[in-house]
Amino acid sequence: MSRASVVVVEDDPDVASFLEMALGELYDVKVAFDGVAAQRLLDETTPDLVVLDVRLPLLSGVELCRTIRSSPRLAHAAILVVTGYPRSPEVDTMRAMGVDRVLTKPVTARRLLEAARSLLSGPRTAQPETSVGPTGLGDCAPSG
Repeated sequence: MSRASVVVVEDDPDVASFLEMALGELYDVKVAFDGVAAQRLLDETTPDLVVLDVRLPLLSGVELCRTIRSSPRLAHAAILVVTGYPRSPEVDTMRAMGVDRVLTKPVTARRLLEAARSLLSGPRTAQPETSVGPTGLGDCAPSG
């Protein structure tokens, strides 16, 4: 059985590396560091999951989301938004376009893999809620 294909779109090299390493244990992962590179990658591949940042150089996460959802070839792909701005107007727009899940940075490998497994295990259904906890810090615990 072949491994699921994941495209990670993240402009922060450290975050991109973390996402690639965490997901690469189970999936075939390709990474793009800006929206234009992501668009080229999406033109060349048909991923099962796109892990997408919101605020990207050259072409925004909103525009990439629009492209994915409007393409018959890509519309099946689940979209997992990983962002530091879960309550932003951009995320609201992406939710309206049908993103499947939103996770708040910083995200743990465990939460990332749980979300990926869930999204890849069955038919695509939007789950618009974020994983923001009562502190608004997502998966991170308060320090200090």
